[in-house]
Amino acid sequence: MTDRTSARGGMRHTSGTASAPGARGRHVVGMAAALVMAWLLAACGGSATPTGVPSATPLSATPTVVAIAPPAPVATTIPATPTVAVATAPASVPPTAPAARAAPTGTPTPGPTPAPSAAPTARRAGQPTRLRIPAIGVDAAIEYVGLTPTGDMDVPKNYDNTAWYEPGARPGDVGNAAIAGHVDSKTGPAVFWELPTLKPDDEIFVVADDGVARRFVVTGRESYQRANAPLERIFGSTTARQLNLITCDPRSTFDRSKGGYAANVVIYAALAP
Repeated sequence: MTDRTSARGGMRHTSGTASAPGARGRHVVGMAAALVMAWLLAACGGSATPTGVPSATPLSATPTVVAIAPPAPVATTIPATPTVAVATAPASVPPTAPAARAAPTGTPTPGPTPAPSAAPTARRAGQPTRLRIPAIGVDAAIEYVGLTPTGDMDVPKNYDNTAWYEPGARPGDVGNAAIAGHVDSKTGPAVFWELPTLKPDDEIFVVADDGVARRFVVTGRESYQRANAPLERIFGSTTARQLNLITCDPRSTFDRSKGGYAANVVIYAALAP
């Protein structure tokens, strides 16, 4: 019987009877199917870890910050000691660096505040040299006296002169200037015999060694027992420019044991404008 093989089925027919393919045919068909399947899987990426293909890098949930370093700064050369330009220094001589200042220690204490300049002082009156009282005809020299050993104002040595209390104010300056004189003597009236007769607004002139004759006007007249005399009013300080003339009160009792009267007369006068 003759064998005929068909390419389509790979089956071999014998005349009239069909038989199962042999073992060799089955092996060829299995290999062909395996090759086709491997090609398809390689083309579609079907393999989980194909050989020769790198695995994908998983994405992180938190993005990674990549630090970019800034460009390195260009170094600048700074001289250790600054150069000081001195206008008067020659060009060939290098200037000298300024001396370092010492650091302050603690809180500086301020110095005393300068006192404001004082107002110009008014010109002081000259020392008195002569006393003139036109109303009673007095034109007398002036002596300078102080205190006696008992603390009283001294009196002129000459009965025809007057005496200025030198420790006190000068006539014409601020304060109480005092001038005394005798009312009488053993031989008769003295320089201030008529002084008790002066009344307000009478004029008194005091000539000083500066050549100025300062005019005073009588403002009052008082008589005091010696023990009751207001020494502060007569000799004390004041802001006014006063002149006080002092003599014995001839109307008071004369004490022969002491050689004086019991009371004094004081004429108060002020510097005229």
